[in-house]
Amino acid sequence: MEIWQGGYKTHGSNKIGKFIASQRKEHGLTQSQLAERLGITDKAVSKWETGKSLPDLSLFTPLCSLLDVTLNELLLGEVIPDECLKEKSNQVLFDVISGLLGNDKGHIPYIANNETVLQLENVKKIYEEADAKTIAINGISFEVAKGSFVGIMGASGSGKSTLLNMIATIDKPSGGTIKIDGQDVSGLTEEKLADFRRRHLGFIFQEYNLLDTLTIYENIALALTIKEAPKKEIQATVKKLAAALNITDILQKFPYEVSGGQRQRCACARAIVANPSLILADEPTGALDSHSAKQLLETLVMFRQDYHATILMVTHDAFSASYCDRIFFLKDGEIKTYLDRGVKNKQNFFADILDVMAKIAEDSCYVS
Repeated sequence: MEIWQGGYKTHGSNKIGKFIASQRKEHGLTQSQLAERLGITDKAVSKWETGKSLPDLSLFTPLCSLLDVTLNELLLGEVIPDECLKEKSNQVLFDVISGLLGNDKGHIPYIANNETVLQLENVKKIYEEADAKTIAINGISFEVAKGSFVGIMGASGSGKSTLLNMIATIDKPSGGTIKIDGQDVSGLTEEKLADFRRRHLGFIFQEYNLLDTLTIYENIALALTIKEAPKKEIQATVKKLAAALNITDILQKFPYEVSGGQRQRCACARAIVANPSLILADEPTGALDSHSAKQLLETLVMFRQDYHATILMVTHDAFSASYCDRIFFLKDGEIKTYLDRGVKNKQNFFADILDVMAKIAEDSCYVS
């Protein structure tokens, strides 16, 4: 079975696309009707059925439900007879996970230490309008240790963006405390918050947020320039990072002159260049093709291993989450459970993530 090898699409996506189309028609659904029920565009469904792309992993469970097929049948691209169910199911899971993630032998866990970079205690966010009250975040508590790569997973509307905005000091909590490097940021003035962000936080956004009027070199160097670092130090630091991220040859180009993957690697370099206490990544692979997404995630792992960076990534994607050390699963503004990767390889951790996602989707009361 072939699906994704090294991030490139192969024959499996065509088979899956034809299977989706046949099952959709069998259930009397148009592409528009299927798209509407999944909350996506008609174009996305068309791309699946023509083999140009695969469904996002977060859509597997609802898609299977609508088409009345099992996950293994969807991934195999055919109905599995009962007598072949166990053998086929095991082979499908192995092939798909290996195709998506490769065959790494294991994971190097972060070195545990007692230093906590991020600490949330009973954090709440409540929006009130007239007589209506919406609880977006409901009493969340967790810690992120120095040198770890932590993910927050949740579907659209789960509260993950609201939570990230509060950690990023863009929004303030309605209750509870958020401490970064031991400092409670919820009580800082706007002026002090701006300075705090520059000194302690690095950001990686889905849409890059690079300045088009600056070259790639200038975008990366900007954080150090603002901190008034010596020119020679800036040059040496930027060149070293560029070499590590394989973007040396585009340093004098502008963002609009390079690919999306190169822009995101520039954004990664900008995020870490000033050695922040915490890097916040907001759906960083959302605008990338699968090959560039894999490169980006490997970059984040490299930052954690080689630069001892502390990273908090928000994502709805199990593939991205499989690169983390720990994952918190968010639903309805609450953390339902979490997973630690330990020494597991990406394949096994990915399978664990899918299992938890399925349980949370099936039972809104599921907790670890």
